[in-house]
This record gives sequence, structure tokens and C-alpha cells, in this order.
Amino acid sequence: VKVGVSSDAATEINDLIALSPARRREVKRITDISRSKVSEMDEKTLDTQTSEYYTFGESTWDLVIFIGTGALGPLGSIQTVLLAIINVLMQVVFCAIAWFNFTSPDINEDSITDTLRWRRSSGHSYADYSPVAKESLVHRVCKMDKSLESSGIQVDLIENINKYLKSEETGLEGFFTGQILCIVALICWYLMVAKEVSHALALHRGVMAVPRGATKLDTRENPFTQVTHYRLRAVALRRKIASGFLLLYRLVAAALLLYVGTSFLVYTVNVTELILNAVALGIILDIDDLLFDAMATTPGRHLVHQLDPLHMPSLPRVRGADAKSVFMSIFIPALTILVYNSMLEPFVGTLDGVRIAMCGGNQNFVWSLDKRRITQLSPTYGGGWEEEEGSIKTDAIVEGESLTSGFIVNNSRYGFWVNSVNVLSDLSVMSLDSMVDSANSNCGDIGNEEPMLNYLRYFLANDSIQGCADAAVYCNSITKMPEYAVDDGRGYAARMLCSATCGCNIPGGDFINVQGCPYGDTRACDTTTEKQNFVASAVCVEKNVSTLTAYPPWKAWVETIRSYGNQASNHLPAKPDALILAQAMEDNGCGFLANLSAQNISLGGCFSWDSKFSWDFKTLEVFCPETCGCGADSNPPGSGCPAPFGYSCTGGEVKGCLTWNDKHFCEGFNAEVLRADMTFSILDFLLASNYALEIMLALQTALAQKASVTQPVDPQTIQLELNFDWDLSAKGTIWLIEDGMNATAMTSALFSTTLADLQVAVDSSLDSSGVPVNDLGFALTSFSNPDAPDGPYGYGSGYDDLLSEIRDSLG
Repeated sequence: VKVGVSSDAATEINDLIALSPARRREVKRITDISRSKVSEMDEKTLDTQTSEYYTFGESTWDLVIFIGTGALGPLGSIQTVLLAIINVLMQVVFCAIAWFNFTSPDINEDSITDTLRWRRSSGHSYADYSPVAKESLVHRVCKMDKSLESSGIQVDLIENINKYLKSEETGLEGFFTGQILCIVALICWYLMVAKEVSHALALHRGVMAVPRGATKLDTRENPFTQVTHYRLRAVALRRKIASGFLLLYRLVAAALLLYVGTSFLVYTVNVTELILNAVALGIILDIDDLLFDAMATTPGRHLVHQLDPLHMPSLPRVRGADAKSVFMSIFIPALTILVYNSMLEPFVGTLDGVRIAMCGGNQNFVWSLDKRRITQLSPTYGGGWEEEEGSIKTDAIVEGESLTSGFIVNNSRYGFWVNSVNVLSDLSVMSLDSMVDSANSNCGDIGNEEPMLNYLRYFLANDSIQGCADAAVYCNSITKMPEYAVDDGRGYAARMLCSATCGCNIPGGDFINVQGCPYGDTRACDTTTEKQNFVASAVCVEKNVSTLTAYPPWKAWVETIRSYGNQASNHLPAKPDALILAQAMEDNGCGFLANLSAQNISLGGCFSWDSKFSWDFKTLEVFCPETCGCGADSNPPGSGCPAPFGYSCTGGEVKGCLTWNDKHFCEGFNAEVLRADMTFSILDFLLASNYALEIMLALQTALAQKASVTQPVDPQTIQLELNFDWDLSAKGTIWLIEDGMNATAMTSALFSTTLADLQVAVDSSLDSSGVPVNDLGFALTSFSNPDAPDGPYGYGSGYDDLLSEIRDSLG
């Protein structure tokens, strides 16, 4: 619709010709006024000179008026009918879709209930807690964590609500919310609908103002431009009626679009979609223009382009304001306020309710239902992602991302590559001990080379570590599993990656803690050569209390147990019992078991520890084989009981061996022996029984003196079996345990000694021990080598006759 004052004389003449006689007189008067000299333009003058007319535009509805006229032709008319039908269908389809989908909000009061259900079931559930982020699911959703693998609907919902409401923003940003944008979009939409209604009314008013008669179009030529124009001289009654129906349809369609468009905009939460939806609604109203531009016939286009405007009767005007402008100026703001109060404001309240239901209150906790059906709650602290950024896992993943096809996985510095995803699946169900065993099948130091060296540095939080030797200080560090508590897993990691350095391959040594090692029956450390050599070289004899409590490995074990008891961490159970155990071991050596038993305390130690302790420590049979009862039938699998040369401590083979300086010497394995048989006579048997130890020492000393040829022989390395029964005899076994001892030379020197020389040596030793030699009457009667090739040989002095006399005197 165009409103203005005509200034072109030719146009005025043509317009006058086209008007009725009455209208011509009215326009003439207006023209006369306009030509008169006016000193100042005022409202009355402008009102008098203002006329309204409808200018045809590129719209399907403007072309519909000429259907059936000769101007369009039969096919052109059919084409125009099709355009009108398509236009109607498209608007009807949109209205139907919008009516059934957009007139009710997707977010309503039920959404608040659903949100609360989600939060109380999954949002705070421990099952959905992220051990990586160390945050509850609801906290991750409310901070719009894009790394979430679930609850994407909730993330999108709260993100859209936050952008729409901007509840946490202040200043100008807090003012320009989605609510304000929606109001602006609604006003724009109402203006577009108002424009459509104005066009529809103007077209109908213009048609109705044309004189009634047979529809007639004629032509005129502009004398200045020489362009041919068309004038609608008369319109048939049926076309005017059709124009009325067209107006009715356009008003109904506008009303429907006004309603569904309002709902469509008000219930749009996404700010970006709100803008797009406003634009989309405008397109629906412009379908008639789009169809005209794309599908109207060329004659039809030319017709509406060259048609002269239709003059319309003016609407009532008061003091420069006309009825239409006043109505629209009141109606649009009033409708906006109505929609705001009845639809937009309640919807915004619902959005805020959903926001509070999802993210209000405390987000940082999780719950779990135990087997008793008691609800357990725990706070969450977050910070997991920050820790992940500096983790070796992240380094391994970044390294993987940087690799291309054809890479060599063996050169990886941070990760271990497997050849199939199926292997990862198997690893996910493998126990921790099984993983430790498979990675360290030799119970060795796998942390000396990359990538395990990098893991060793990471776990110990020390980038300066060059290998397992630098990690030895952590070997006895206490770790509480499976939480990796107390020392953040440093001790566990050191033993896992440096099992040999931490002494996991032997049952003794300075380190008692084997948690993290592949240690135990049938595991890697149980089958190492180091363990077999250790138990084979261990002795079946315990140290006395003073020697054992001063023994460095024993002291180190006691201190580790004491450090367990002194830990400040609340993760470790039975700390007071650990202190009692450490003190008992320090005071009593291997007698600690008897000491604690006397106090009715049982804490284990032989082959196993009491289950109250949260530790994986070696057991004490390696130091206390006699107390622990090490034997062939009593040793549990994987125990640390000594097994010298493969023999058990209770076997007869070990009893025939020499134990000297914490080492077993067994004939045929690591030592040779010389044997000597002696017989003797005694005058005072009672005195002899009192000095049995001195007699034994005297014989050992005498044999040692005579056998010390190539190397000195210690008397304690000579085993002596002394017999005071009817057969007075002694059997000596001399152990050649020092390097350089020559059996042949020692045998020759020993058995070339005369009986008198040997007697002198014995008497000298007895005398130095304070034994009354004369009263005792100890006299050697024979000395021989039982292992001589030709039978025993040596010296004798009437032994048999002397023995008979003694027997006779004793009756």
C-alpha cells in the first residue's frame, strides 16, 4: 500500500480520467488547494492532500484477481490457480505441523519432576561417578562438560537454559536474555502479520472501490516515458465476492499463523534457533511472493508490474492519525504484553525450575546403596582433569595420536601396544596380580628401560630417577591397596617395576615388603634362580637372640613393621598390633612367637601373617626355621624354609652336615671330610662324665693341631661323636671347608702322628681346661683311619687287654 501526493501533471490527468465524475470533482478541489499558495504546511493541508491507493506487487494473491480474464489467457489462468492452491497448501501444512507440535512446550512442569528423578537416580549415583574427573555426573552436566559419554540430553538442556536465562550474569549481559530476544522476535512477527493483513485489506478495498461492471482492463501510454500502463476500469460482482473470500482466507490464515507462530517462538529455548525460527515464520508469510517470483507466467508478471494503482477510500483520520495505524499501535503492544504475562513469563519460570532442579544445591556428592540397603554418601572433590593433564597416561595417548600408519610400536616411550583390541578386553577382566605376573615373568627390574622407566619416574614423582637403583629407597614404603593410599602408591610401584632391587626374588634380605612384586607360591619370584640359590644356601639353625636382634636384615624387617604401626594414615588397620609385634621381635628374636603366645596374642609370622594386617610381607621362617618347624612335610608351598642342597631341615642328610658361620657344609656338595676313629681308657668314669665337654674339646683340638698342614683347622669344624658306654671310643669328622686344604697332605700328617704325640696334645688341652688329668686317667689306646683303602690303620697299645681288666674290676 502506498500513500502520497501526486505531483506529475500527466499522472493527475490520467487519474482523473479513470475516476468517477464525483471523485473527479473531489480530486479537482484537492488539486486546486494544492496549487494555491500556502504560507505554511499544516495538518489540515496534509490531510486534505493525502489519498490512499493500492499498488499491485509481485504476489500470487494480486495475480489471482485476474484469473479468467483475457489478459492472462486460459493457460496463464490455470497456472495462477495452481500457484494459489500451492500457496494455500503450504500454509495449511505449516499451520497443521505447528499446531500439533509447537503449541505446547516441550519443557513443562513434568520436566521439573523428570529432572529431579534423573538427578536423584543417576546424577548423584556412584555408578555414574567419574573416577577420572573425580566429579559426580550432575556436576559434570551442570558445568556442561563436553567430554561426557552419557547424559547428552541433560547437557544440551541446561546449556540452552543457561544461555536463555543468563541467571548468573550481571550488567548488560544479564539484561539481554533469551526472554528479551523472544519479545523482540514476537514484535517482529506481529509486524510481519500486520503487514500481511494490511496488504490483504488494501487489495480488497481497492477492488471494491473499482466501479462494478464487466471486468475491463484498458491501456494508456505515458506521454513522457512512452511506457504502456494498464488500468482496471471495472470489476465484475463475482470477482468482488471472490476478493471477499480471498480476504477472509488471508485473515484466517494470518490469525492461525499468529497463534502458532507465537507458540513456536515462546516455547523455543535455544537462542540460536529462536532467531532462525523468527526468520522461518517470515518465509511462511512470504510464500505467495516466492511462488510468484519462481513460477508466475511472464504476461502475469508484466500485468502486475504495469497496472496503475487502485484508488481506495480513505480510512477515518483524526488529527493526523488514521484508524489502521492507531489500531496496530495499540494491538501489537497489547498482544505482546498479553503473551508475555500468559505464556512467556510462566515458561521462563518453568525453565528456572528445571535449572534449579538439575543444578541447584550441592552437586559435589555421590550415593551408593550397600548390601544392607543403607544409603551411603560421600563428597566429591574434583580436580581429576587437572591431574590427568600431567599424567603419563595422557602422555601415552598424545604419543599415540601423533603416530601415523606404519609406525613402530616398540619404540613407544609411554605406552604398551598390543596387536588386538581383544587383548585389551582380556586385560580389563584380568586381576592385578595376574597383570603384574605377566609383565614381570622373571621377577626382575623392568623399570630400568623405557617405557617402564618413565612410569617409574611418574609413579615416584621424581624425574631425576635413572633406574631401579635410585628407587631402592621406596622398596619398604607402605602402600594401602587397592586405594594406593598412604604413600600414593610409590612403594607398590617401586616393587612392581624393580622387583629384583627390592629383594622380591629372595625370601630373606633387607626388604620385607613384597606388595606389588610377583611374589608367592607359583608366581614369578618363587621360581627364580636367586630364590633357589638362597634357600639352598640358607641354614637350618637359628641365631641366638642377641645375634639375631643385631643382624641387619632382621633389624630392617622390625623397623618396617614398626613404621607400619607408626603411620598417620587412617587407611591402615591393626597399627597397635604391628607395634607390639615389632617390639616382641626386637626383644626376643625368634622367641617372639612364644612371648606373644604367653600373652594370648597371635599375630602370625611363620608362613603367614594374621589377616588383620593390610600388608604383603615376607614371613619369618627364613630366619627362624626351627621355631617355625621347617621340614619336608610341614613346609607350605612357596615358603622360605632353608633347603640346603635340596634337603629339608628335618632330613637326616642335613644332620650329617656341618653348620659353620651361617653356612652348611655337606660332604659331596661343598666340602670334603677326613675321618678318624679313636679308642681310650678312663680310670674315673664319674669324673669323665662331669668333664665330657672338656674331653670332647681336647680331642677336637688335638686332631685340629695334627691336621693343620696346608691351612689351619678350627676345632669347631671337627664333629666328634664320643661314646662312654662299654665301648669307650670316639669318632671324629674333620671338615675341609677352607680353600687350599689338601686332603691327601692332611691325611698323611694326621695319621703319621704317633699315639704318644696325640696323647700329649690331649693332655695339654685337658690341663688348660682345668681338668685333673691324673685323677681322670684318660688314655688313648688306638687311633686309626677308617677310610683307608686297605682297611683301618693307625696305632694301638694293648687296648683289648685293658678293656678286659676294666670290665673285671667293675664286676
